[in-house]
Amino acid sequence: MRSPSRLSLCLLFFAASALACSVPVFRYALEHWPADPFQVLVFHRGALSAELEQALAATEASEGARPNVRVRRIDLDDNPPAELMRLFEQQPEARAPWLVVRFPSSSGIPEPVLSAPLTVNTLAQVLDSPARREVVRRLGEGQSAVWLLLESGDKAADDAAEQRLQERLDYLQGVMSLPKLDESDIANGLVSVPEEDLRLEFSLLRVARTDAAEAVLVRQLLLSEDGLEEVEGEPMVFPVFGQGRALYALVGEGIRNETIEAAAAFLIGKCSCQVKEQNPGVDLLMTADWAAVAKASPVLDRNLPTLAELLPVETVTTEAKPAATGLPRWALGAGVLLLVLAGLWLLRR
Repeated sequence: MRSPSRLSLCLLFFAASALACSVPVFRYALEHWPADPFQVLVFHRGALSAELEQALAATEASEGARPNVRVRRIDLDDNPPAELMRLFEQQPEARAPWLVVRFPSSSGIPEPVLSAPLTVNTLAQVLDSPARREVVRRLGEGQSAVWLLLESGDKAADDAAEQRLQERLDYLQGVMSLPKLDESDIANGLVSVPEEDLRLEFSLLRVARTDAAEAVLVRQLLLSEDGLEEVEGEPMVFPVFGQGRALYALVGEGIRNETIEAAAAFLIGKCSCQVKEQNPGVDLLMTADWAAVAKASPVLDRNLPTLAELLPVETVTTEAKPAATGLPRWALGAGVLLLVLAGLWLLRR
């Protein structure tokens, strides 16, 4: 077999570069993975009260802290679509005005987060809570992840889980290190802060299942994976990172050193795939100004770099910088696939 040509090796190198980056997962997620919107369905008959209209309008604000929701008003007197009418009729004791909150369609979770009479207080509890505000605050301080400990109600088991988790997190913070940022990733806007501003820091936050103020958060966590709702008497841990994304659950005896370390290694490791949907986790409903949390710069408004922009920085001269093509992500992926196939063909030749 002939030796691989320089061209084929270059093609394979650039294809691999386009599929990964040196930015840690937690930071890439904070800057580039917008939280998917939850469906807030408002069933009513005729006009809503001015108070309710004002509360709903606040959820649709275009600036500042806002929840990741999409509000849809359904007037039951205006011949709504059959599937929405069925959904309303399936809710126990439903009466207008009624509120149904559902996970983003991308999650594949069919169970509603909440089904209840629509009031200003109910809507406020859906959109925010003390624990969620604390998560946003900590992530805004630069923490890599906030590990939510969902209590079981068994104090001895919960305290033991907290001690085990905290001890391991303290240990990992001392022995783990963040990946070194590649200069081309910085130049291409994959991260908006300098390497020295990235922090490897974890914290723990306990949430009681019986806390009424956290009922919506607790429900989201228990629905994030099949079967969690049926688990009783076991504490659960959910690492939360990025723009309020829960990685996955560690349950009961599963809260051990190996599983904690595996989750931590993923969160601080290089982002091996920039497509959010191809990474583990479920978005949570939170109210935040994520651009401010990430200390956003104008570079965050750019599209992900094209293949041309992923060339090493040293090869780009001041006389002729490659122009951004503005390709959508699917086009970039298709281009990468073609380059990989071309490289393999050349290697075979």
